[in-house]
Amino acid sequence: MLNRLLTIVALVLCTSCGDAPDTGSKRLRVQLDWVPEPEFGGLYAAQQDGLFAAAGLTVEIIKGGAGVPTPQLTADGVCDIGLMSADQLLQLRARDGALVAFYATFIETPYALMAHEANPAQSLEQLWTGGGTIAVEPGLPYVRLLQAKYGQDKAKFVTYNGSLSLFESDPLAATQCFATAEPVTMKLKGVACKSFSLREIYNPYVAVYATTESTLASREADLRAFAGALKEGWSRYLAEPAKYNPAIAAMNPSMSLDAMNTAAELERPLIAPGGDASLGRMDATRWQAVLDALIETKQLLKPQDVSAAFRNLEPAAPVTKPVAR
Repeated sequence: MLNRLLTIVALVLCTSCGDAPDTGSKRLRVQLDWVPEPEFGGLYAAQQDGLFAAAGLTVEIIKGGAGVPTPQLTADGVCDIGLMSADQLLQLRARDGALVAFYATFIETPYALMAHEANPAQSLEQLWTGGGTIAVEPGLPYVRLLQAKYGQDKAKFVTYNGSLSLFESDPLAATQCFATAEPVTMKLKGVACKSFSLREIYNPYVAVYATTESTLASREADLRAFAGALKEGWSRYLAEPAKYNPAIAAMNPSMSLDAMNTAAELERPLIAPGGDASLGRMDATRWQAVLDALIETKQLLKPQDVSAAFRNLEPAAPVTKPVAR
């Protein structure tokens, strides 16, 4: 019942916050899982440079935010494409939600724990077992994994609510973070910090573009065109983020332009670790590792065929590349 109510609320929001009109069968509604930030830079670059239009698509980008149930909205068909993490998609598939990922923004996960530079910890394990206060969201899959791997009897856990005030006031405190977000905030405030990536123990794809199996079957050509334009958008954004960030900043006044430019530099090796050829691409080994971690920590109870959870979509023809504005 709660999911259904959330879906209805989001449907009302979807009708009022999109940025493109309905033009028929070539229209795609993309639901973000967060507010406009550099993690969606390639999407906005493709929109700004007319790459979607050149591919015959009208793309409506719907802002997200805290608590927006993007996987459920996508599964319910409220939007054609939704952004989510690989573990969220696998969890929904375990509840018979027929979602398929077709493009991954973060090839290397941006999930990390952040500590003050003066913190004596030199590894993720030392930070977790050091006895300091750690701010986390208890239900996050990687928090359950950290607790299973390193225990939970030494750290003093508090709930992370998006505020960094406790972290700033306590030099021994640590907090969950998105490698391109909270560390940037602290850097611009002049607070020296260090981050410990979760990649060594857990490396899910993040900001994954997903759709339903039925939408993929009926609109594969449109989704291929979308993926091709998106990949070109990311190539352009990563090459020149300062060109696109002012428009993104205008949609999100809570994040400064300086912060967006800094975040764009930090996210480049996570989004394109192998250059443009690696943009968006996923492999079954990584999906299987995420599934295994979820089963190991009893967040999922039975195996799945991960090959059904994703497809790498390539455009049927070279992406038309209009001159960038």
